[in-house]
Amino acid sequence: MKKTLLAMTALAFVSLMPSISFAGAADTCKGCHNGSVAPAVDALKSKFKTADALVAGAKASQNPMMKPMQADEAKLKAAAEEIVK
Repeated sequence: MKKTLLAMTALAFVSLMPSISFAGAADTCKGCHNGSVAPAVDALKSKFKTADALVAGAKASQNPMMKPMQADEAKLKAAAEEIVK
């Protein structure tokens, strides 16, 4: 009985662990914003002084790769807050 209980507890812990850890909102930007595909995050920091300005710049972008990001304003704002701070 103790082995079964221990095994079930370990299984529950392992299955819930991925939901506990998650990347920051700005980490999704770093894949493209590395300086070769799109301007690096440091360049964004120097160009846009506030999170609102960064969100406005992202929404104004004509790059087709930005279309999915432009659709989710909450994610843009969260990423901009992380980048600008």
